[in-house]
Amino acid sequence: MARSYDVVIVGAGPAGLMAARVAGENGLAVALLERKGAVADIRRSCATMFAIEDGYYFGERMYFNEDTRRFIFPVTGFSLPYDGPYKNFYAWHLYTADAGHMIRIGNYEANRAQGPQGRLSVTYSKQHLLQSLLADAERAGVRVCTGANVVDLRTGSGTNRVITAEGQSFEGTFVIAADGINSRITRLLGLNRRRTFYGTLQGMSYYMTGLDLPFPEAINYPMLFHKTTQYPVMIWIEPSPYAEDEFWVYCGGPSHPAIDYQAELDRCIAESPFKKWFPKPVIRKRQAHVGNIWSPVPAVVSRNVLIAGDAGWTVEAECTGAMMSGLKAANAVTEAVRDGRLDDTGVQSYSAWWRRHFADSMDHTEFLRILTSAAVGEDAAAYLNKLVTETLPCSLNPYTLLESVNAAIMGNTGRIQKERPDIFRMLQQAGSLSLSAQMKRFTLSGFPNA
Repeated sequence: MARSYDVVIVGAGPAGLMAARVAGENGLAVALLERKGAVADIRRSCATMFAIEDGYYFGERMYFNEDTRRFIFPVTGFSLPYDGPYKNFYAWHLYTADAGHMIRIGNYEANRAQGPQGRLSVTYSKQHLLQSLLADAERAGVRVCTGANVVDLRTGSGTNRVITAEGQSFEGTFVIAADGINSRITRLLGLNRRRTFYGTLQGMSYYMTGLDLPFPEAINYPMLFHKTTQYPVMIWIEPSPYAEDEFWVYCGGPSHPAIDYQAELDRCIAESPFKKWFPKPVIRKRQAHVGNIWSPVPAVVSRNVLIAGDAGWTVEAECTGAMMSGLKAANAVTEAVRDGRLDDTGVQSYSAWWRRHFADSMDHTEFLRILTSAAVGEDAAAYLNKLVTETLPCSLNPYTLLESVNAAIMGNTGRIQKERPDIFRMLQQAGSLSLSAQMKRFTLSGFPNA
């Protein structure tokens, strides 16, 4: 017979580990199921930035305290020790595809001169973070089951049963679905059929040495395009926390059968106008990712299942948002068990928190406009971005990033209409389209797991 738990948690990423740690420390009987054989083995491309320090994010004013070596979440009300490696970075620079123009988001030189007080944020070791959370969960008595590939969820009155491909069965009064951006649990619950599918993102990343960057302690973001499809090809370069001369170099974008993002990354390194940044490239580690883009889940609690982190959000909730939701989900389950309200009504505090800090706090469509804004193609994008000559406010928030960029561009409307009436008409047409219409070609070339 399956052993019964107060809560079965599916997925041992930041959301699942935080939920397991909190639920275990609260005295609940907890099983944590992870598909990988090693919880802290990071296989998926991940920038692992502390997102974000420059403002409120998911309703939280989080930051990294270098003196105490802790991640601080004052609104949610917790902090975490972190004594692993990290690197500061001080600005975000966007480059046109010809490398002829750079948009400055933040004043790199001025911010860097201030040291930690002037930074945009930090990169850090996700592996170190996961190992720390795992150790805490195990000390709290959580049963951690690795190599457990969840394939089925059977909901019923008073209990849910989680079944793995290996034939194991786990019963839980509640289940926390923390199984990531391609969540199987949301699909098994039928929630994906009630979400809008916007497309599939995929990409490739290298940890590399041998780079010579003009601004090594910044995010460097060349905006390239695939030559035949004119899909945006996002290049992202940031300091790696693991070694002094190492960088994380990423290439990705919307899925399309004609696009090989590893080939695009290799071309950027060897053949593009940015090849001078890679005089002696050495690849130390390769990673990849594939993830679907959805509107948020319509209900974050369904049949005693609480959806946490990336599993319920658009693209990703970041490690920070994931940990916040894992903590809140675990505390809601604790409250429900304590009060004997063992159904969805017992965990409505989590639903209310999610709506306030995720759905109501962040407009998921604003994130997706980073993709649609590049859908104008290489020529138009280069022209428009070269209109931005002022240094813009320093920000890492992808939900508000384009506000200052677009404001600077649209401040030149008269010039655009005069110099490039074709681009002016394109902007007018795009402005009249819904987000779904703007994303349509990305949607058609994606592959939903509804």
